[in-house]
Amino acid sequence: MKDLKIAFLLEEFALQTPAQQLLDRFLIGYPRDGEFHKPEGMQVTAHLASGETNAELDRRVKDYGLVREQEAGAAAAQANALVIVPRGSGATANESLIRHALEKAPAGCCCFVYGALSNSLDAAKKVMELAAARKSRLCAGTSLPATWRLPDVDLQPGTPLPEALIVVHGTPPAAELDGLEGLWPVIERRRNGESGIQCVQFFKGDALWQTGRDRVWSWPLLAAAISRSDSPQGDPVKDGRTQNLAGLGLVPGLARDPRGWVLQHRDGLKSTILVLDGVIADYSFAVQAGDGTVTSAQLYRPPAPAQHQFSRLAAVLEDFYQTGKPPWPVERNVLIAGLLETFRDASLRAGERVETPALGIAYGR
Repeated sequence: MKDLKIAFLLEEFALQTPAQQLLDRFLIGYPRDGEFHKPEGMQVTAHLASGETNAELDRRVKDYGLVREQEAGAAAAQANALVIVPRGSGATANESLIRHALEKAPAGCCCFVYGALSNSLDAAKKVMELAAARKSRLCAGTSLPATWRLPDVDLQPGTPLPEALIVVHGTPPAAELDGLEGLWPVIERRRNGESGIQCVQFFKGDALWQTGRDRVWSWPLLAAAISRSDSPQGDPVKDGRTQNLAGLGLVPGLARDPRGWVLQHRDGLKSTILVLDGVIADYSFAVQAGDGTVTSAQLYRPPAPAQHQFSRLAAVLEDFYQTGKPPWPVERNVLIAGLLETFRDASLRAGERVETPALGIAYGR
């Protein structure tokens, strides 16, 4: 796409937020493919939803030629590429801002929403329908689908996959979004792609460990995921010793307010999201193929202030805007929005099998 005009529609702008990390990369540049890359031929506009004075944005106007636009609709109308970034982690979408931007943007615009696409399944479907009606290309997500894996592994497309697990940490719903964003790009590559979700179960505290012993979810996959961590907690933090957290049975004692989600997919895959604050300080996953082979990796998130996982995301978005081809199916984002909505309900019904007929959203890679 020539003469790229990109508009950032932001709920907040402060240092170390996704808004700052993404805007600066398109405005100033970022490391890519072994060199510092400055996107060329790009006009960058920013709209701050609050409309208030913002010293950091004003500094970018002065130093880098950023154009500030007071009206969201005007910013969108002048752009052929949009980046919409809500407040905080992105787990709560600004649905009105997304709809307004799509309605005002020129037909055929490329639109990326940071975080969740919407706050419910129905709203996500309506956003997807609006984008289709406007002939706009749409996707959503965080930096996790684009970040490095340590080691650099992936499934062969078409691999039979009976079970998958990811370990994350944090508060709800941000940690749950991270779990879905980190695991879905891996499991989508299985045979026949994503089949949709049949049911969801939520467990917490002692019940979570009991379900592991009962093989509702896999302790061996948890051990494989933890083995990829470079930030094991407990004694390793005190003196740098190596320690087999899973093998020594230390995980339940380290975990603070543990919770987990077991998802039964319609094709038989069982995927688990474990939120284990105090066990490891990174995100790691493990999946088991039909032949028993286990693939595991850490999702590497470089530390602040650079947070170079956003460089990887910026590269993905730049390619999206230049080619018009979304980096992943928007159906993934619709399904994740529906799952986050389901999690809010299921968290009040711990242990209960929650059927999810509306989440039968199937799509291929």
